Amino acid sequence: MYSSKNLLPGMVDGNVEIFVEKNDLKALMDGKVIPFAQLPFTTIALLKEEMYKDNDVLIALFDMHPRSEMKRIEQFAKCRLGGLDFAPDIVDGSLQDGEFWDCPNRGTCPHEGILCKLPVINGKRLEKKEVNILQLTSTDMTNEVIAETLDVSLGLLHKLKKNLYAALRIQTKQEGTLLAKFFNLI
Repeated sequence: MYSSKNLLPGMVDGNVEIFVEKNDLKALMDGKVIPFAQLPFTTIALLKEEMYKDNDVLIALFDMHPRSEMKRIEQFAKCRLGGLDFAPDIVDGSLQDGEFWDCPNRGTCPHEGILCKLPVINGKRLEKKEVNILQLTSTDMTNEVIAETLDVSLGLLHKLKKNLYAALRIQTKQEGTLLAKFFNLI
């Protein structure tokens, strides 16, 4: 039997999934993939309302698109919700908190951490170093190589991993890899 849990949001339910495909912003809703600009007015208004809640977000968006409100809304959606995943971006008219996705500007964007958000797992918003730990421990690197890559001692890496795993309620590297995959970290 095929479960709806295996389907992307918006395919067979009333949810909306916003994502970037080949640098174009699109949405999956009502079983169709549509350009972002074709989203209903109420969805655009929901995104606009959310972006106006944070002054730092507005400053960043005006810096990027000083002349076009629609471009600011689109940029907000791209940065905050651009990953294609199994967690809907809009459920029953409510916008989710944001999601991590592999933005091509990560590491070079002057507005990183303002427009985009790191994921919340079990009520904890991850920090950049914690994301890096999950990403690196999801590879075949040894702890020694990971510690060297992060420029920390091996003892500190073990302590950071122990604290992170406790906060995420996981015990193994394999569980961390599954979480990292689910939250678009890898």
